[in-house]
Amino acid sequence: MKNKENKENIENSKNSVDEVHEEVSLKNGEQLESKIESDNELLIEENAKLNDLLLRSKAENDNLQKRTLKQIQQAQLYSTEKLSSELLIIMDSLEAANNLSEDPNLKLESFIEGNSLLLKTTKEVFERLGIEEIYPLNEDFDPEFHQAMATKESDDNENKVLEVMQKGYKLKSKLLRPALVVVSKIK
Repeated sequence: MKNKENKENIENSKNSVDEVHEEVSLKNGEQLESKIESDNELLIEENAKLNDLLLRSKAENDNLQKRTLKQIQQAQLYSTEKLSSELLIIMDSLEAANNLSEDPNLKLESFIEGNSLLLKTTKEVFERLGIEEIYPLNEDFDPEFHQAMATKESDDNENKVLEVMQKGYKLKSKLLRPALVVVSKIK
């Protein structure tokens, strides 16, 4: 009888444990479900914030690109405008020289003086534009700014510029045209 009683007690305990387990599982399930819903809402909110941030960043990037493009276009226009207004000065001088050349009483001295004034005006325009002349006579040959057209034997040092066939020009540090030169070589 004790055995039977023990079996019943064990059976009752099992049922009781199963009921408690089931009750705990239900409570845990409800808590878990509540936790999942809460986490899901937080993730949805965070996703919405990130989407908003992404859209704002994209709009800001688009605006930055548009502003930069506009600034580049304005800089190009300004530089072209400045160059154009300076070239107009040279054009006016050339037209005046052309009108004088049609005069039948033109004296050679007047023509020479006009050319000198035109050259002076052009040099002034170059100076205002920041264009520098490269005239390397008697300087060391520099392949970055000089282009050797020929070599000539010399008793002097090697690689010296003996003649400048054509001046070079640079705009600040940018080479516009190298100077065409004759370079010395040892006999």
